[in-house]
Amino acid sequence: MSSLKESAGNVSIIAATVALLDLEEQSGGALAAALGVAPPTSWPPLYNGPETRAWMRKVLAEHPDEPGFGSWYVIGGGQLVGSAGYKGPPDEAGTVEIGYAIIEAAQRRGYASGAVNLLLARAFRDPRVVAVRAETLPELVGSQAVLKRCGFSPVGQRHDPEDGEILLYAIDR
Repeated sequence: MSSLKESAGNVSIIAATVALLDLEEQSGGALAAALGVAPPTSWPPLYNGPETRAWMRKVLAEHPDEPGFGSWYVIGGGQLVGSAGYKGPPDEAGTVEIGYAIIEAAQRRGYASGAVNLLLARAFRDPRVVAVRAETLPELVGSQAVLKRCGFSPVGQRHDPEDGEILLYAIDR
């Protein structure tokens, strides 16, 4: 199991490693067993398929000295319920971007907000980080509510060739 873990209330996040990503490829149950938690009712969460794991392997390989600025597994109430994390370490401007996904059966229980708050606290403990950014799709109203609940403000939008309009959120130190 990874040595990087953050917890608050009934939510914990555990940093992904290459070994954990390999187990995740097998099944959510195999991953949960390695994490020492109850298995998810379904896996993976939306937007967390094989391409996401391949991308996370690349982030870990490119930044071996900063494993905490990659993907994390979300544990809610003792069960594997999702993934969250950073899209890499802080850039030159001191910005990190986060993302998160909770399995449908575990949504609306505060797990996403808990995970986002843990990511924010962890990011702002790093003196290099001056801002945290997040993106979401216009139809993901629950995701927008999580960001607002955690103190993010809408800062604009952009067009993505694959996903269309993307809403941009930010919170500064």
